[in-house]
Amino acid sequence: ARQATSLFPILEKAQLLRVYNGFRPYSPDHLPVIGEDSKVPGLFHCAGHEGAGIGLSAASGKLIAQLITGKDPLVNPLPFSPARFQESRTAGVGGVHG
Repeated sequence: ARQATSLFPILEKAQLLRVYNGFRPYSPDHLPVIGEDSKVPGLFHCAGHEGAGIGLSAASGKLIAQLITGKDPLVNPLPFSPARFQESRTAGVGGVHG
């Protein structure tokens, strides 16, 4: 609060109602991670929603439920797949660039 008031002196007069503190989990591409782990069958992830977790909770819950139960998902799950990070983790490793 002290740093905020040093930047914005008008905040000294503002009344603080509540404060939130916690982690904002996110992924490198800023998309949620929703789907089955490619290395641990049966382990499903539904995380990394940044600050939009509450807003995306209904759609994310529906998608993960469809994936767990084997039903056809209403949206394409590939953009959210945990496996999307496996390729980027190894891209350029062992290669010579330049």
